[in-house]
Amino acid sequence: MPEGIVIIGGGFAGFWAAVAAKRVAGDRADVTLVSRTPTLEIRPRLYEANPETLGVDLRPLLERIDVAFEQAEAKSLDGGAVVLGDGRRLPFARLVLATGSVMPRPPVPGAELAHSIDTQAEAITFDERLAALAKKRAPHVIVIGAGFTGIELALELRDRMAAHGGDGEALQITLLDRANEVGPELGPGPRDQIEAAIREARVQLVLGVTVREIGSDGVRLASERIEADAVVLATGMRAAPFTEQVPGARDGLGRVVVDRDLRAPGMPVLFIAGDAAAADTGDGHLALQSCQHAMQLGRVAGENAARDLLGESTTPYVQQRYVTCLDLGRAGAVLTYGWDRQVQQTGAAAKAVKQRINRKLIYPPVDATREELLALSRVPVTE
Repeated sequence: MPEGIVIIGGGFAGFWAAVAAKRVAGDRADVTLVSRTPTLEIRPRLYEANPETLGVDLRPLLERIDVAFEQAEAKSLDGGAVVLGDGRRLPFARLVLATGSVMPRPPVPGAELAHSIDTQAEAITFDERLAALAKKRAPHVIVIGAGFTGIELALELRDRMAAHGGDGEALQITLLDRANEVGPELGPGPRDQIEAAIREARVQLVLGVTVREIGSDGVRLASERIEADAVVLATGMRAAPFTEQVPGARDGLGRVVVDRDLRAPGMPVLFIAGDAAAADTGDGHLALQSCQHAMQLGRVAGENAARDLLGESTTPYVQQRYVTCLDLGRAGAVLTYGWDRQVQQTGAAAKAVKQRINRKLIYPPVDATREELLALSRVPVTE
């Protein structure tokens, strides 16, 4: 029997890589998933209320398909083995790196004092702060970063404050960004809808500013200081530091540039998936750090790792459809198609799509049979 396949990372990409690898390998090779926690955090929903509920235990699913789970931190690579936090070495014949991304805190004094919703634990801590502020008259929350996450969080805050028994209508919300336009990475397509939703929600939008210092009671800009009861960061994503151990070129987000099969050119036994991979989607665009792309990247990387190990031909990564669905709080949502983000739906209709994505499509199929789960890992999947 060939040596096994090891997947590092228990996020969207890592989970689907494990399922796909097992489907191809069957009983011809062992598959092991390594992660610090058995919980798949539903990261795209961490701007919502009740973040403590936004996790799925992967162990029953992995057991169902005979994938081993190793709860440990992967510290380094040493030849053909992963070195774990306790010093053990986990040998592999093929490796899938799906270590995800982290939110980089800005290099300014006090950045460590700000809240974040980058992980479930951080989102829970921020929610506890909101609950405490519910007892205060007209509290003020500053969100730094007017990108995808910052917009969704800012537009959800009034209802989240009300859910904690506070006066959501009295809440003051400020959304800051150094860019001169809101949601710069989203392009001009949905911008009118975003700006209208921000106005209707009475969120103060402050653009084109640089944060010089962050404190527990506000932020200092170049020309003024803004007091607040909580500051929360939504400052984008960057590949997790583990990817720095992989030889090869990087993109501006720290992701490893991979070939069409998601192989790391500098390490042929290594395939990279999810937010760690700078991968061409098949049409000249690079995959985004999103669960939409991560799930497909994971399927392809896992399948190719197993195929390569077994001497079978690999399959190129293709992301055949790209959609963006941005939650706009009480204003509904905005749904766009394509890389030029042409608006297709807005308001309640788009909100229904967003809720279907958030509450169903991105979740592992916890009630699926073994055969159903394995079948869902087939590529290409275009949903």
